Formats: sequence, C-alpha cells, structure tokens
Amino acid sequence: MAEGTHASHLAQSILLVIGVSIVIVALFQRLRLPSVAGFILTGALIGPYGLGWAGEAEAIKLLAELGVALLLFSLGVEFSIDKLIQLRHYVLRAGIAQVGLTTLFSALGAGLLGFNFAQSIALGMIISLSSTAVGVKILKQREELDSTHGRFAVGVLLFQDIMAPIFMAVLPFLTQLQERGAAAVATKLVFTVIGGVGVYLAARVIVPTLLRWITSTESREIPVLGSLFIALLMSYITQSLGLSSALGAFVAGVIISETPYSHQITANITPFRDSFLAVFFISVGMLVDLPYLKQTWVQTVLWTVGLMAFKCLLVLGVALVIRRPLRVGLLAGLVLANIGEFSFVLMEQSQANQLLPTDLLNGLIAGTSLSILLTPLLLAATYQLLARATKRAHWLAQMRGKHETHPQLRDHIIIVGFGLNGRNLASILRELDEPFVVVEMNGALVREAQKQGIPVVYGDAAHPEIMQAAGIERARAVVIAVSDPISARYTVRTIRELNPDVYVIVRTRYMSEIEPLYAAGATDVVPEEFETFIEIAGRVMRLLGVDNEQRLRLMNQCRARHYQMLQDTKEGMLAN
Repeated sequence: MAEGTHASHLAQSILLVIGVSIVIVALFQRLRLPSVAGFILTGALIGPYGLGWAGEAEAIKLLAELGVALLLFSLGVEFSIDKLIQLRHYVLRAGIAQVGLTTLFSALGAGLLGFNFAQSIALGMIISLSSTAVGVKILKQREELDSTHGRFAVGVLLFQDIMAPIFMAVLPFLTQLQERGAAAVATKLVFTVIGGVGVYLAARVIVPTLLRWITSTESREIPVLGSLFIALLMSYITQSLGLSSALGAFVAGVIISETPYSHQITANITPFRDSFLAVFFISVGMLVDLPYLKQTWVQTVLWTVGLMAFKCLLVLGVALVIRRPLRVGLLAGLVLANIGEFSFVLMEQSQANQLLPTDLLNGLIAGTSLSILLTPLLLAATYQLLARATKRAHWLAQMRGKHETHPQLRDHIIIVGFGLNGRNLASILRELDEPFVVVEMNGALVREAQKQGIPVVYGDAAHPEIMQAAGIERARAVVIAVSDPISARYTVRTIRELNPDVYVIVRTRYMSEIEPLYAAGATDVVPEEFETFIEIAGRVMRLLGVDNEQRLRLMNQCRARHYQMLQDTKEGMLAN
C-alpha cells in the first residue's frame, strides 16, 4: 500500500512539474525569452521554498542527473574537429583568453571577499561559462551565426563547451583540497587521470563494436536504447573511478563523434536529452530560496548586472587585442555576458560537495537565471542603438592595426571580404586583367591574399580610413561579399559618405536584409536565398525539357518582378 502511495505521489509530482513548465515556457517563448529561465522559474514556484506543490524531490533530482549526462553525451557527439579548425583563431585566442581571464579575475575578487582558495577557483569556473543554448539561439534568430561577431561568440562558446566537462571533473578535487591537503589530492588526481585514460582507450575499442552491433539490427528501438545505454554506462564507470559522471558521458560522445553513426545517435537521444534537461533546470529552480531572495533582491540584481558588465568588457578588451572592431567586441560581449547552463551543473556539484555556502548558491542560481533572462533584452536594445547610429558611430568600427594604401589604383573594384565569394571574384578579375583591391579584417585571410600577390587592405571596411586606403574616392565599384549584415550596413553608409556615386553591390544571405541595405544606400543587393530558388527553378525546367530560351526568359522575368518590388532603380543590373 505504501508503495502504491509513493508511486501515486511521484506520478502527481511529475505531472505537476510538466504541466506548470509547459504553461510558463509557452509564455516565455511568446515573450521571446529563453526557455531555460522559464524552467528555473517553474522549479522556484512549485518547489519547497515556493508554493511547495512538488514532492518527491529525490526522484526529480535523479531524472535531472540523467539530463546532465545526456547533455554532456550529446555535446561530445556533436564535438567537431572541423569546426574547431574553422574557428581556431577565435577558439584558441579569444576562447582561452575569455575563460582564463574571467576565471582568474573572478577568483581574485572572491579571494578579496574572504573566500578560501578552493571556493575562489570554483566561483571563477562558474562565472567564466556562458550559455551556449541562449547565445546560439539568439544568433540563429537574427541570422547572424556567420557574422563576424557571431563567429567570435560561437568560437568562445565552443571553447567553453570543451572546458565545461574539465571543470566538472576538477571541482570535486577542490573540495578534497581543503580537507586532505594538496599532496594527497595531487596523488589521487594522477591515479584518476591514469584510470580515465585507460577507460578512454578501452572505450575506443569497445564502443565502436557495440555501435556496429546496435545499428545492424532492424529494430528501431534498439539503436535508441543502445545510445542511452552507452552514455549512462560511461557515466557510471567514470563515477566509480572518482571522476565526474558527466565527464564519462562526454568521453563516450567524443568517441562516437568519430564514427559514421554520430548523426543518427544525436537524433536518437535528442528528445530524451531535451526532456531530462528540462527537468534538470526545474530541479535547479527548486533550490532557489525565495524568502532569502526577497530580502536580498537588490544585491542580487546589482551583482548580476555588475558581473555581466565585467564579462562584456573583458570580451570587448579581448576583441580589441586580437584586432576586431569595437562593434564586434560589444555584440559578442553581450552574447557572452550571461552565466550559462553548465554553470548550474557546477553549482549543483558545489552544493553536493558542500564547497560553497548555501546563501551564496541561492544568489548564484537567481543571478544566473537573471543574466540569461537579460541577455536577449540587452542585445535587442544594443541592436536598435547600432541600427540608429550612422555618422556619429564610426568609432564603433575602430580597430588596432596598420593598413597599407594603394594610391596607384584608379577606376578599380573594391572587394570587401576574402571569403569564398570574394576569392572567386578576385580570380575572375585577375583573368580579366581588371584592377581591384581586397579589404579584409581576418588576419589569416589577409596573409593568404598577400601570398597570392593580391593587393589587400587590412581593417574593417565600415571605417572611413580603411576605405580611403582602398581608394574609395577613385573606385569604379564596391562589392561587399561578407556575411555580416550589420557590418554590411555600416560599410554601405561609410561608402556613400565618401563616394555618393560609386556602384555598390551587396551580397546577403537572407531576404529580410534587402530593404535595410537598400535604405543604407546599396545600388544592388543580391540575396542568396532568392538566387538559390532561381537556380533550382532553372534546373527543374531543364529537367522538364523546357528549351533554353524559354527557361532563361522565365527566370529573368521572375528575377525582374522580384527585384522591381524591392527597388525601382534605373541603375541596378538586376532591375531589368
């Protein structure tokens, strides 16, 4: 009978948790606020310090631990060496600088406030991480993942994701450090690392074999259950060795990422991961002491805003040091200013190991939730300010570095951006023996252009001095081939101020950017989204046997109608 009552209470608690979270998260999404904050608010409202509706806290905590393990497992599966190489300049420079300096300064500040060494390092690690889920989602919504500040932020977030499981593995040793001393902890750490390496090497042999057997079956259920089994098995093994259970799941994911099955396994576990992870954030919210926060809400808000300002300014400083414009550093800094979801895992570990005081953890949980909530609001306000800034905002494009001038160029083409489109255009202009110069602010691409003997100006094209160095007053046309919509708008405005008559062609990825670019002064805007449709339509007509003359006529009519709706220009090459 008692078991039946326990099962009934557990079912009621789970139903209550899911039902309330659906309502709150749906409201948050309608307000375009992060779902993470909605889940935490759910936990705070129905938890023991709120309305006290949710019982069976231990069972909910167990489900939450499964969510953390699956999160780390999926992080490992999605771990991409190619992406690391692609963003290596941001990962290795900006990522290391941001995590290292944030941890160091935060730990020093905590030490000055009276915390011991272990507590100071733990606080530094917690504060150094930002929310990947929130940052990437905001950049996706604004279609700016490929922008300069988007690549900057994603590169740093990628490095933080690499450091998160390492922090989780180190944190239990910080607790032992203050109890057993440095020598004993160092010895145990060495043996644990050796054991961890042994598990990794063994897993590299066993896991792929298991995967081949799991994926060879015709059953749909076995691959799903097998993926969960591998993640949880590795978590159990590493936990038995004294390491973080989350680290084991991450290692399993990294091994699987090297196999051909990684994409299917990601699809298998995603629904489970998202469901259990939601429970994890709800369980974090249940830890929030609402009466305590009611007494200290002013201090919580102040230190949260202060920490966000600190993290934003630190990223801004890193951006200037690695020669990125102030505008890029500001936007990337705001994306990274919050404290992220992995920080909640570290807080939960700190509570389980009794490393940090309860009052401090209450403030950290509330402050972290507030920082996640404030991120989209602060970014939206900053975007509006940047959009309104025109002639008075050239300082936002300033960056360190010298630029070479090319006074010999006359009636030439300026190519802004030496990515794929810029390189192809440069190659064509070389074959036509037409004069041109490239403007690029990625140091690696500048060096590549110089190796090819291409005239190049290093800097942000949105800054007047850079465009003057490229000879904008004498140029025949400017082709803006970058994927950063904000940078493109600034660059067009700068060009129009320096040379009102020059022909300006702008490449953009999305239709939504066409009107703002025309309003800024572009002569022609070429949206990849629409041009891709035109190319697809042309190939379909060729497949259907439509003759070339009719096919080209229909494509040109469609293109002309579309661009005529957007801008009625006599000059535009695409306006018929």
